[in-house]
Amino acid sequence: MTPIEQLIFLLKAVPVTLSISLLSFLLGLGLGIIFSFIRIYGTVFLKYIADGYEKVFRSVPVLAVMFLLYFGLGGYLPIFKDPYFTSVISLGLVSGANQSQIFRSAIGSVGRSQMLAATSLGLTQFKSLRYVILPQALILAVPGLGSEIALLIKDSSYSFIIGVIELMKHTDILRAATRSLVFPYIASALIYVALTFPLATYLDKWGSMKKRELGL
Repeated sequence: MTPIEQLIFLLKAVPVTLSISLLSFLLGLGLGIIFSFIRIYGTVFLKYIADGYEKVFRSVPVLAVMFLLYFGLGGYLPIFKDPYFTSVISLGLVSGANQSQIFRSAIGSVGRSQMLAATSLGLTQFKSLRYVILPQALILAVPGLGSEIALLIKDSSYSFIIGVIELMKHTDILRAATRSLVFPYIASALIYVALTFPLATYLDKWGSMKKRELGL
């Protein structure tokens, strides 16, 4: 295979890598928003649950979560025998703990005074969270979320260990076919850089610009 053919072969796996990263990010986004609000506005019991979730999934490696779900729970719950689904859930659970921290910091930056102001105008606490706190918190969280997306794209490479045919799996196949340890790994590394660096940089600049515009 020529270098161009090898590169094309690697690029064919990019959609799978991106789909795993996007779906796990969306799962983590939902979990992150929910648990961050619980940590700030929830009852004492719910705060303990949210704190435990964050501590566990911020401490356990993604690969350990994948192995637990795929090789452990997969024997009892057939849905976890699907490596693609297991990868998305594993990455999403870990990302949710990370994003909860990001959103909690962002919500704290908005300030409780805005919640008091919104409720004093007649809004319920839920509407205050939805229409006043959350939109501003999302903007403040954008730079951190950009870094989280980049991290998920990189961590999606663990998926090949449980059988997902993504970029690292294609790299390993190419290594075995060409018996080369140089080009496949250098090319895949450059692809990961191309996928993560521009996105994280753009979101960081966009978030900073929006914060200046809104005076946050």
